[in-house]
Amino acid sequence: MTEKKPPRLFEEGHPVSVALLECWESLLQNKGDRAELRRCKNLDDVQKTSAYQRNFWKLIDKFRQGGNSVSHEQMATIIVLSAYVDENKAAHEESGENKADFFGYQISCGEKPKLSELRFRRLLKINDREKLFRFLIQVIRLLDKKVNLLDLLLIAYFWGDKTKTELAYKYYEKANLDN
Repeated sequence: MTEKKPPRLFEEGHPVSVALLECWESLLQNKGDRAELRRCKNLDDVQKTSAYQRNFWKLIDKFRQGGNSVSHEQMATIIVLSAYVDENKAAHEESGENKADFFGYQISCGEKPKLSELRFRRLLKINDREKLFRFLIQVIRLLDKKVNLLDLLLIAYFWGDKTKTELAYKYYEKANLDN
């Protein structure tokens, strides 16, 4: 018999993922909190809002229970990005592929990629979370605020060389760049 592996951080079913989705649904219901987070100009402003603080304290124990260290900047990034997403496009079969709705595929699929190659290369050059947060808000808007939330938050949380490389593979696998 093979044992079913427990879900990893940011995979559906993981306690952190469940808590993140609950916080996101709470933000959908509470337009005042969403507006408060969306008005923030930087991550420092985000951390001073009551909407952020409420969600931070709901999430921090879930992160720590799994032995995950989380910075205030990482937490601010994932909470504020959640406020910009209107619809969570979970992974499901589309055109016979399970990965069709993951973030990397979302920005590259279609006749013409939703995120141009030039803009994608700019994204990969970002090293600062402050710039990443601003750039990802633009990308969420390009996707009509319909994003695979957990994949987006995973990318924002683990942003670094490994994540950039994995995202490049997803993007270039489906991007129709011949035009």
